[in-house]
Amino acid sequence: MLGSAMAGDDATPPPPVPAATTDAPAPAPPAETPAEAPPPLPDNGVDEDAMFGSPAPTEAPPETGATDLGDVQLTETSSSDIASRLGLADERLTIGGKLYMRAGAAFNEDTDLADTPYSSPNLLDLFTDIRPNDRVRGYAQARFRYDFTVAAGDTDAYGAEAEPASVTLDQLWLKFDVAHRVYVTAGRQRVKWGSGRFWNPTDFMNQQTLDALNATVFDERTGVTLMKVHVPIESLGANLYGVANFDGADTVEQIGGALRTEWVLGPSEIALSAAARKGDPLRLGADVSAGVGPFDLHLEAAVKHGDNGPYYEGTWDIATFKFPEEVDRSDEWIPQVVAGAELGILVNDEDTVYVGAEYFYNGAGYESSELYPYLAFMGYFTPFYLGQHYAGAYIAVPSPGNWDDISFTTSTLSNLSDHTYASRLDVSAKLNTFLSVNAYGQVNYGENGELHYSVDIDPVPGVVALEEGISIPAPIGSVGVGAMVNF
Repeated sequence: MLGSAMAGDDATPPPPVPAATTDAPAPAPPAETPAEAPPPLPDNGVDEDAMFGSPAPTEAPPETGATDLGDVQLTETSSSDIASRLGLADERLTIGGKLYMRAGAAFNEDTDLADTPYSSPNLLDLFTDIRPNDRVRGYAQARFRYDFTVAAGDTDAYGAEAEPASVTLDQLWLKFDVAHRVYVTAGRQRVKWGSGRFWNPTDFMNQQTLDALNATVFDERTGVTLMKVHVPIESLGANLYGVANFDGADTVEQIGGALRTEWVLGPSEIALSAAARKGDPLRLGADVSAGVGPFDLHLEAAVKHGDNGPYYEGTWDIATFKFPEEVDRSDEWIPQVVAGAELGILVNDEDTVYVGAEYFYNGAGYESSELYPYLAFMGYFTPFYLGQHYAGAYIAVPSPGNWDDISFTTSTLSNLSDHTYASRLDVSAKLNTFLSVNAYGQVNYGENGELHYSVDIDPVPGVVALEEGISIPAPIGSVGVGAMVNF
């Protein structure tokens, strides 16, 4: 949606908004930009921008009841003095987090209900937010993950060991300004580029791709280690970014770099991006969002050159030890393009239904599902980026009628290259200020491919992980519930 489509965080995405008017939006404020704001506090009910923009009190608490005992000064501390000092500390330091408890079951073909697998990947995010004044901020967040259903020694379908519990550093960054003109954010931080709802080919900084279906409720991706320098140009309604990418770099030559510019032209938002790093392809991208009549339109395009990643052609037959051939595409310019539109339909004076669709061309994908088992076995099975052609559609109904705290979203995604589909209904409700719940139901159907995927490999003696063969039934649906508490 125009004005917010380029921003991203880990919270539940807000409901869509109507298309922008033809009046040019005001230039982005110098401290933050609508296209890329620092990662907000995760759904804790705190207005991060307001907090960061409001200067901390500088006046000392009033003195009361001083008593002169020669060279010794004794000052009586009243209850109001203590409350004032505690209030000052509260504005400088905030501690909180999010607890997300959830459980789900996946139904597969040719599987008895009693043998239906379920999981409970629960999350706990804890953060510390330090703001000594309105020009300096430090932020740290850790993520604890625990799945009650995983026991020590359990493995997945391909023999990889599953971990019941893990601890991850999600964010650790320091933000400050230089002469109120240049804004620096250094450390592990969240960032999301691109206006696409399901796909973001210009999101160059994230190594992990967006989960196109689950991100409707919660984007689980954690931060990346960057040095980001932001220079706003208010007279042009523009923002310039220079980024040094330290994620995974242990030598100077492995540090990557990126440039990005964003600006407002009438009812449109435009962004241009470029990223490069030794060993990675050169990536160039453009992103446009615009309100055209009743529609919100977005176009996101990226090309990469020098891609040394694996790409295979041929067939795989493990019984005869026939393997596909790896193809060198480093001299090619590989395109990825997303185009989408959204329409807000006014049902009555208070309710609006939002209908949207998106198409994705992935030049790095495969025309068929023939090599999917080999890609999965080699660890290159990347959901929603396997095929060459994708399409998605959704209908969002926020707060219908008197149900002000309930929202409904239905989505359907298709891998057009292998003719597989997934349709999903999400329902979310806010029970009070701190607690929200969600539930979903999903159906998978179509031919044997990415979204309706099955594998059946006969046992191969002498081959590790294949001595007993591999049999994965195709999914036919899943259900899940969750409860999120912010504190």
